[in-house]
Amino acid sequence: MKACLVSAAGLLLSLAAPLCAAQSVSGCPTLPTGTDLHWEQSGTSSLVICKAFDAQGTQAFGVMLTSKEPDKPSGAREEKGKIDGHKVRWYRSSIANRPDAKTRMAVVDLDDDRYAQIWIDAPSDAALEATIAVTSSLQFDANRPVADNRSAN
Repeated sequence: MKACLVSAAGLLLSLAAPLCAAQSVSGCPTLPTGTDLHWEQSGTSSLVICKAFDAQGTQAFGVMLTSKEPDKPSGAREEKGKIDGHKVRWYRSSIANRPDAKTRMAVVDLDDDRYAQIWIDAPSDAALEATIAVTSSLQFDANRPVADNRSAN
């Protein structure tokens, strides 16, 4: 009986460990409810890259999270907006081999040495507007650590 309890406890711990690890490593913002988007996360100890994909596997937008302020986008200023209560300015960028692409970039100062750079590469003006609306509903957890590169400086 004691061996069964120990085995059961070990099984539960082994199943819970990946769940806890996934919750603690995830630095991606919360996606708005009602979208069919999901995150794919990559990165290093100095930055986290979150890419939002739709059900068909098409990337809708991406977010780079870091503790070092990214350079402001160099493209033409376009829309003003808010993301998770933070004022942002969207900039038009360009893709060399796709001059007709509908692109935008924004930097969000999340406070406490936390920054997010968001980029959108949409196929049409309507898709661009819809994606900007989705990103305005992102929520960044203030208690969730963002990649820390302060020790690398």
